[in-house]
Amino acid sequence: MSKDAFVMGALLIVVMAALPACAEEVSEEPAVQLPPREHTWVRKETVKKTKDVFFAKQDTAPQQIPVNEELAKKLTATQSSKVKGSVKDTASCLALLLPLDIKRTAVQKAGGMWGAFERSPEIRDYSENGMQIDSRVNKLIFALGHLCKTAKGLPQDNISRIISQKVSEKGKEAVAREFMDLGDAKEDIEIWLEYAEYWQKNQKRDLDYKSIEGLIAQSAPLIDFYEELTKRRVDAISKQGFLSDAVTLLETVKKLSSTNEYMVLALNEEKNVPYENFDPDM
Repeated sequence: MSKDAFVMGALLIVVMAALPACAEEVSEEPAVQLPPREHTWVRKETVKKTKDVFFAKQDTAPQQIPVNEELAKKLTATQSSKVKGSVKDTASCLALLLPLDIKRTAVQKAGGMWGAFERSPEIRDYSENGMQIDSRVNKLIFALGHLCKTAKGLPQDNISRIISQKVSEKGKEAVAREFMDLGDAKEDIEIWLEYAEYWQKNQKRDLDYKSIEGLIAQSAPLIDFYEELTKRRVDAISKQGFLSDAVTLLETVKKLSSTNEYMVLALNEEKNVPYENFDPDM
């Protein structure tokens, strides 16, 4: 046997002897422990809904919630006895409104009506009503504040100032052509001109402070009930009563906002203020 063959044979014997030991060591090593699988939420319905599925869900929508007529009368009862004629200017008007605004703010910081609906599984499906109530109450308070600030004239802003000055110098048609030449949209120009004209007519208006004071007095029981309703605990027994009272509050605020002349005026003015999307220094 050659020397090289002898060496190779010796190495083979050493390797063969080592294999059982290696196999034994591998078999004794514990298996890798994977972390337990987390239970994750899986969407079980298709993302794309067919027309049939959509209308099937509409068929199972909750029935219309009735208004509590007795409560509606209580919330809209005359508050004339609370009108003392104490509102004489912007400051006294805002001072009278402040407690209502503070209460509204505190209620909404605590979750508002939306939070009240979401808090109870019994009425959670109706949470959209809660959002509407929060929104309507906000608009009510903001409108009253707007009336306090603008009762004796609309304040001038950049749009009314610039447009009014240009119109007085060049005329309405010339100003419209000037903006058109600058590339502004015809629709925007019409809005700016109408807004400036409206401001011109109302810069020295004279709204009745006593009527605004009456509106604040009418709003007080609505805000009080708004606060009280958000604190109620709802269960299966009290569910229908709560829903009816909530809808009654919503409809009462809507009615006040849509039928009172001053409220309609304030909401329209707040809504129709145009964006200042032109250069005030041109």
